[in-house]
Amino acid sequence: MKVLRSPASIRIVRPSSALNVSRKLATAVSITPPSYLSLPPPGPPHPLLPDPPVVTSLGTEYNENLFRYTSGRWLYNESQQMAQRYIKFDVAALQRIIASVCDSPVVSMEKKEGLFNKTLMVTLANGKKVAARIKNPIAGPDHLTTSSEVATMDFVRNNLGIPVPEILAWSSHAANNGVGAEYIIMESAQGVQLSTVWRTMDSRQKKNVVNSLVALEQNMLNAKFAQYGSLYYRDDIPESKRAPRLYAHGSRRFGSEEKFCIGPIAHRNFYEDERATMDLDRGPWSSPEDYLRSLALREEAWISRFAKPNIHDDPFRNVSGPQLKEEHLRCLEQYRSIIPALVPTTRKVLASNLWHSDLNPGNIFVSDDEERRVVSIIDWQGCWAGPAYLQMTSPSFLACDGAGLPSGLDFPKLPPEYDIMSQDTKAIMREEHKAQMLHKLYEIKQLYPYRISDREARTMPVRAAGRTWKDGILPLRLALLDIFSRWAELSRSDEPCPLRFTREEVEELKRQRDRYVDWHDFLDDMRTTFGMRLYGWVSPHEYPSKRALLEGTRSRLPVALTSQLEEILPQDWWPFRDTVPLPSAPEVRV
Repeated sequence: MKVLRSPASIRIVRPSSALNVSRKLATAVSITPPSYLSLPPPGPPHPLLPDPPVVTSLGTEYNENLFRYTSGRWLYNESQQMAQRYIKFDVAALQRIIASVCDSPVVSMEKKEGLFNKTLMVTLANGKKVAARIKNPIAGPDHLTTSSEVATMDFVRNNLGIPVPEILAWSSHAANNGVGAEYIIMESAQGVQLSTVWRTMDSRQKKNVVNSLVALEQNMLNAKFAQYGSLYYRDDIPESKRAPRLYAHGSRRFGSEEKFCIGPIAHRNFYEDERATMDLDRGPWSSPEDYLRSLALREEAWISRFAKPNIHDDPFRNVSGPQLKEEHLRCLEQYRSIIPALVPTTRKVLASNLWHSDLNPGNIFVSDDEERRVVSIIDWQGCWAGPAYLQMTSPSFLACDGAGLPSGLDFPKLPPEYDIMSQDTKAIMREEHKAQMLHKLYEIKQLYPYRISDREARTMPVRAAGRTWKDGILPLRLALLDIFSRWAELSRSDEPCPLRFTREEVEELKRQRDRYVDWHDFLDDMRTTFGMRLYGWVSPHEYPSKRALLEGTRSRLPVALTSQLEEILPQDWWPFRDTVPLPSAPEVRV
């Protein structure tokens, strides 16, 4: 096999992949969109992002379309969103590397993009297709994001037997790789994307998807690592940042201990905004307590130095009233005091396991036959080895209304009044029942063996502690109140609970909770009514009409309603507005 010469910064690989307040403490509020929001009801859910237009032309405009985000627009904070997804790179240099690696020149490139990366689907002169992915600035830290993803894909493919595309070449050093951006060149995923066939599949085929996915995830659960953190090639991480060994004592060995290591976490939450330049504890961590503590210490350090009141990148998740640094720091200190009670005692659920946390139907590919079994899984960016009880969740494509789901090993049943329902209602109930059955199948096969007592009470404070300035302090305060009320069941010893709540404080928290739920339910209904996704994202062709509709809607709102909203959020209750300083960014083109 021909050995390719390349700069040291380019790796050529040859053969050998919003926090909500707990509704336990909150009363669900359903708000019907009022008449002045005169829009038709929302239709069925769409894929996360539609496929962008195929880019076929060449020249300067072609390159600019590659550099810019072109698959959507934002109704607020658009300059910031576009800047976070703009990356200029040397297209010709990238094509030369692809041609060298694949022994065939590039004929065409088609851009497909998500919110964090650009993927160029490349057609070669020999008829083969490969994918070249470029990391956007928003995706995560330089070097660590790409180097960890490549090592993770290599490990799960060649050590655990997980079907992921083979990496052909990659570089995590944008400054000296000739392209000017971090990239990964890989095989195209085998099979067909689950999002394109899921709605047309029958129950047997959907069951095959669940069973084959569970089998693959079991392979990942068999590998238990010595510490918590992201996976890397040993040569990509300084020795001082590596865990001393790869596998945990007593774990099954999968080889390659001289090749891989556990190092600092590469997840973007540890590098957002000014956090990227701060000296923070990013692991690897030897205990779950150390990891849980690092979340609070990270936010305490950032809030103390950089937090600005009422600056939020998504006003739909903004909080009512002023944010006080002292209150956040006090609550985070309280969170640290109850960490021992948040950690389960069962050794199995504390194991350090790799887990794919974004198994949406766009990241799963199934066989193009009647069996429809999982044959490829993509997008391993941000995956890390963490405590199993915090990692393991149901895939998003199996989400369903959990209100009617039985607990334990019982399967859901059709309601007793099913026989007397209309035919249309029966059809709806059957579809809901099928969705619940699939969810329950996954839950019993995969999640039930890793069940813990009081899961929501133990995990809600962890989720809230790392997001207090984004989501407000109330979710964490309510989570702490829940721990306070359950201390006897959660505590490992007879030590008294370090938290204290007076009766008056509890009553005030309940009032704040009710206002919080009402406000966010109202905002969610507005976002649904106007047909936008997180951060105000809409498709490009919808943008002009959505913008005009919003401008007309505000002028039609009743004075009584606007007065009430101004009392709740006096600084500016209207959610469709820019809330962050405008960065230097490429001009947004319609």
